Amino acid sequence: GEAIIYSEPEMPVMSRWGGECVVALIPQWYITYGESEWREMAEKCLAKMTLYSKETRHEFERTLSRLNQWLCSDPFGYGTRIPWDEDVVVESLSESSLYMAYYTVAHFFHDGD
Repeated sequence: GEAIIYSEPEMPVMSRWGGECVVALIPQWYITYGESEWREMAEKCLAKMTLYSKETRHEFERTLSRLNQWLCSDPFGYGTRIPWDEDVVVESLSESSLYMAYYTVAHFFHDGD
């Protein structure tokens, strides 16, 4: 079955500007970067890369090690609707990242144009 960890706050939760916070369970979509096959491919690719410093390599390795799931949807705001769920849009930071990734392979989907 499906379950979520949930606990009621013991007192009202207030925002930094003094408004009362309301918790809502809303549908969200995630990109699963923690999938072992994807991670192995990313690590092999990183191992072949020539980088300018060992600190840069370390930061890439650190980022890969902590990535698991990345929230990619937002129920509010402007943006591209997720094709399989018209109630949410692609979260803006993910949208910019996904578009850049898409444009690197788009020519495969559009006959080289």
